[in-house]
Amino acid sequence: MRRTTASHRRIATAVTAVLAATLGAAVLSAPAATAATAPVTPVTWHDFNGNGTPDIIVDDYAWPTVKRVDTKYDPATGKITAEYWTLTDLDTATLNASLNVATGNLGGSGVGDFVSRDTAGVLQLRKGRGDGTFTAPIRVGTGWNTYKELVGGSDVTGDGKPDLLGVSKATGELFLHTGTGKDTAPFLAARKNLGKGWGVYRSVAGVGNIAGGPAGDVVAIDAYGTAWLHLGKGDGTFAPRTRISTGWGDYRGVFGVGDINRDGHPDLVGRGFHYHDDVALKVHLGTGDWRAPFKNTAPQEIGLWGDGIPYLPRPF
Repeated sequence: MRRTTASHRRIATAVTAVLAATLGAAVLSAPAATAATAPVTPVTWHDFNGNGTPDIIVDDYAWPTVKRVDTKYDPATGKITAEYWTLTDLDTATLNASLNVATGNLGGSGVGDFVSRDTAGVLQLRKGRGDGTFTAPIRVGTGWNTYKELVGGSDVTGDGKPDLLGVSKATGELFLHTGTGKDTAPFLAARKNLGKGWGVYRSVAGVGNIAGGPAGDVVAIDAYGTAWLHLGKGDGTFAPRTRISTGWGDYRGVFGVGDINRDGHPDLVGRGFHYHDDVALKVHLGTGDWRAPFKNTAPQEIGLWGDGIPYLPRPF
């Protein structure tokens, strides 16, 4: 696996401007709502064992095993650590052949759930039991292999139920699958087309209400390592995107993890490299401000795996 160099991560202003035109010219529009009206994303989104702190699941197909790790925040030092690795009862072979996405509470379980899309395009829901284990998979539907990426964790419609987004492989369009709160049918039958242009992104993450708007938001990383915020309007659509910053090119993917440091603002995790091609997870702490949604400090590293070559763990 070749590591990304610093020179590859630096983007010319002209190149960024060209990409901005793909999703609309108004890339610095202010959101319509203020933080005073914004709901707080509950910690249960990524809390699989019910202890009040977000967890991360890693489908480690090099061994193969599926692990769950608890995160821990120390308010005295401001440090975030990955505490106890626990082997789960999840079907290793099935998960390793799937695209897995943490979604929040889709079916009334009270803790975090996740969905898996297998190679045949079948989507299944696994509900959290609240003790770190999950129910048997519930078949949601077929045809989900039309998406190159699934994005869970944000309530973009503002109704209190997590939704699921999909980026089309063929057209780069973004589709909304509205959450119902029912485990047997967690999404409405009809999906909603939210527009083209999302194919320019290498990674898209649902992050909850990260920027003080009326509903859940999305953070996306383009091929040049620039991070963009798509602020949810609360009606299932997004405001024109705003640029967060450059220099995100080392990450192979990003995902929302809930509120790790318990300050009321959801946080973001990036999967990148450490020294000697080890794989690391790094946390970007949220601020709640759409103009600068992450704190202007170096992200904290919370997890490390050796031998990044020839495989990468896929956390969610």
